[in-house]
Amino acid sequence: MTDRHLDEQHEASTPSASKAAAGLGGKERRRRQQLIATAIMSLVALAFLIPLYWLVISAVRAPDRIFADAGDLFPSTFTLQNFAALFEETLIISWFTNSVILAAGSTIGSLIVVTMAAYPLARMQFRGRNVLFIGVLASHMLPFHLLLIPLFVLMVDLNLMDTHLGVIVPLLAHPFGLFYMRQYMLGLPQDLLDAARVDGASEYQIFLRVVVPMVKPALATLAVLFALEQWNDLLWPLIVMRSEDNFPLSVGISSLIGLYRPRWDLVLTASFLSVLPVALLFMKLRNVFISGLGRLGTGGK
Repeated sequence: MTDRHLDEQHEASTPSASKAAAGLGGKERRRRQQLIATAIMSLVALAFLIPLYWLVISAVRAPDRIFADAGDLFPSTFTLQNFAALFEETLIISWFTNSVILAAGSTIGSLIVVTMAAYPLARMQFRGRNVLFIGVLASHMLPFHLLLIPLFVLMVDLNLMDTHLGVIVPLLAHPFGLFYMRQYMLGLPQDLLDAARVDGASEYQIFLRVVVPMVKPALATLAVLFALEQWNDLLWPLIVMRSEDNFPLSVGISSLIGLYRPRWDLVLTASFLSVLPVALLFMKLRNVFISGLGRLGTGGK
């Protein structure tokens, strides 16, 4: 009886041991996969950081050593000569100020426009709503180059050439921002909106006091995207801005290249200064940015 009892216990414990071994094997396999994925992503991140690192060390190299020592990981000497020359020979402060004005104005204006346009398309019922939304999305499929001449003629007629408004106004209607905000608003709980209507709130009050506070993550995400887009934009400011005093950083840096003898020391130093605010902004708002993307279509739930 004792031997039989031991055999039964051994048979009962065998499946449990097999499951435990399988569980340990699965954990080890997942750990190896995570390590491989981390290694691959680290290499990709390093590949993206190499040009930025080269830009930084080129900004502190002597002008005659930028390309001569391009293969060195660390500069042999550090100098601030390039920064001094940039501030003395160019209008870098005016360019930077113009870029801030354009990015801030375009971002704030675009957020107001897309938020006010997305609310009726997402939460109000009216005839032709879907047709209107599809038409807006279809306009996003047109290359911006096709709109250059009509927009240029319009800015000339409105006397907005060589002004900040001439750059900002055509960028206020943002199809992607409208699409993103509409999809986010579709996930808002309808019960809250109905409760506000029962309490006697108007549509404007519902929009300002209920909807806008609930879409703050989406607003932060779009703010980062809009600001980066305007900060890096070159084509439209290059067409609108005529005087050097009104150049943003992108146009000012391109003017340093010239036609005959580019000033690469000034170009690289100015490029470093233009990248720095963007990197700091993204590092500051990265959690909000990722949160806004992750909550798309859920209304923040």
